[in-house]
Amino acid sequence: MADTNIALNRTTSASSYVMPYASSRAVNGNLQPTSRWLCNTVPANMTVDLGATYVISAWTVRHMGAAGWRAPDYNMCDYMLQGSNNNSSWVTIDSVVNNLETIASRSVTCAYRYVKLNVTKGLRTNPQYASLMELEIYGHAPDASLSALSISSGALTPAFAPATLEYTAPKVPYGTTSVVVYAAAADPTSAIKVNDAEMTGGQSTVNLKAGINTINVLVTALDGVTAKTYTITVEREQGAVLSNLTISSGTLNPTFSSSNLNYTTQSVGYDTTSVTVTPTTNISGCTITVSGNTATSGQPSTVKLDNVGSNTINIVVTNGAASQTYTIAVVRASSPYLQSVTGFQNLDPAFTQTNLGVYTATVSNNTTSTKITPMAVDSNAQITVNGTVVVSGQKSQNIPIVVGNNSVQIIVTSASGGDQRIYNFIIVRTS
Repeated sequence: MADTNIALNRTTSASSYVMPYASSRAVNGNLQPTSRWLCNTVPANMTVDLGATYVISAWTVRHMGAAGWRAPDYNMCDYMLQGSNNNSSWVTIDSVVNNLETIASRSVTCAYRYVKLNVTKGLRTNPQYASLMELEIYGHAPDASLSALSISSGALTPAFAPATLEYTAPKVPYGTTSVVVYAAAADPTSAIKVNDAEMTGGQSTVNLKAGINTINVLVTALDGVTAKTYTITVEREQGAVLSNLTISSGTLNPTFSSSNLNYTTQSVGYDTTSVTVTPTTNISGCTITVSGNTATSGQPSTVKLDNVGSNTINIVVTNGAASQTYTIAVVRASSPYLQSVTGFQNLDPAFTQTNLGVYTATVSNNTTSTKITPMAVDSNAQITVNGTVVVSGQKSQNIPIVVGNNSVQIIVTSASGGDQRIYNFIIVRTS
């Protein structure tokens, strides 16, 4: 619809006027010779309050010639149109110099509430007089609506309507890494941004991540204040992700989420030479390997822990060209076993490193003390004998022996921590 004269019958003011030719007569739509603004001092100006901020597309000055006065002698020569939104700070919108036209119409593009006609050179026949029949300002209210919105991936739901702001688009396969958004503003002077980037040529390309994507289409009217945001939600299929992951040795740290790829878990003892890992995906078409071996979604896979210390388990999920690797770091404790122990007489049963039962040694009555020499499988393991630290392969403190039963406890703690073994001995001194 064509813009209308938004200055018609609006409130006006002027730098001065000759009675009764007030500035209000120049916005009343009347072209009778007596219905004009007349000022006998130039420079001169008249201001129109449009009542609100409007988008201005054109302005027209109808000079005295429009009411039958001789043209161009009674047309004004030099003048300009200025705009403001606070009636204080003014911006020059357009200027006319050496005008000869009786009806001077000019196109502009701006948005203001107040407009001012500044006359710097008046009537051609008498430049010190400013006079005009009508000042017309053409425009419309700011509009931040779209007239069209679509997306390359398919039809929007619901169907587009300017007053509807939220839409969904069909789910796209993982291989679709971007979509094109097409939009047109109802008011061509409005600006459109898609996800904060200026739209050019009526379209914008938007990159998609796997999962839910929200596309914001921001329309801002020329006034810079009036705005609307349209949203399109597009889901891109997850390409190669797990929906769950567990391990037999304990809980994962951090708690599992599909987007987090790297985990640790509780340390396991030295004797734990394998764990089971259960990866699960809810995406059809995905294949899974655990430490290089094919795995079934939702089923446990056994993984050997060949290393004392850190073991990294790689879980690879593949879906076509998409692939992701989840990792679990499992620390297997170093050996907490004794390799040998000396200093006991007549030990029964004979010492073996894996026998954690009670051993018995018998000594004669004249044996009043002894020293024990424990040697760990891992020389860095920590050893205590009856609570006193002993270096692997070296003799312990002197252990007094009384008549009867005497308890000796050797505790071996793995150098890495997290595992230990306790060996108990009874030395029997005869009476």
